[in-house]
Amino acid sequence: MPQIFVSHSQYDNDIRASFDTVFARTGVKSVCMEFERIYPPAWQEIKNQITASEAVFLLLGPNIRSSVHTQNWVAFEVGLACAIGKEVWVFEQYGSSIEFPIPYLTDYSLYDLRDKNHFDYTRNIIEGYGKPLSIFPLGDHRTKRNIPKGIPVECTYENCKSRYFLHTDVESFKCPSCRRILSKVEKFKE
Repeated sequence: MPQIFVSHSQYDNDIRASFDTVFARTGVKSVCMEFERIYPPAWQEIKNQITASEAVFLLLGPNIRSSVHTQNWVAFEVGLACAIGKEVWVFEQYGSSIEFPIPYLTDYSLYDLRDKNHFDYTRNIIEGYGKPLSIFPLGDHRTKRNIPKGIPVECTYENCKSRYFLHTDVESFKCPSCRRILSKVEKFKE
């Protein structure tokens, strides 16, 4: 069964539960390590699970900064995903203001899973990763799997310039990499 590694704070139970509901309606397994019995060294099992995953979802919730321990593990998971070449999706609830910069990401989505459109969009993303890659040579892996691409964005701040796909129609938002407000979306050429 295809899987997606889910990075989050174990204290953001409501957020994880909302995503568990979305995953339950797909054929894709979510891997959340806080409930697994991990034999030392823990980093090795996390590396194995991220390697086996189709992508990494980071659920940016209010408790992500609650402990240095959580912050370090989330940073490790995102850094490892970058090194392995996995896509990292950052999901953040509308209206939250979490000062936790994510230096590497491929996709950013502001969401409200109580909104059926957001729920369905997130489900489509997950289901896309559950589809096998087509043998046809045309198109990238997202096109072949029908994974939404979003709007290509480049942060306008000179000391950031992060590039990622934005999956929410908003006038302004905080760049997930530098946490400064972007009010004009700068599109980059793929």
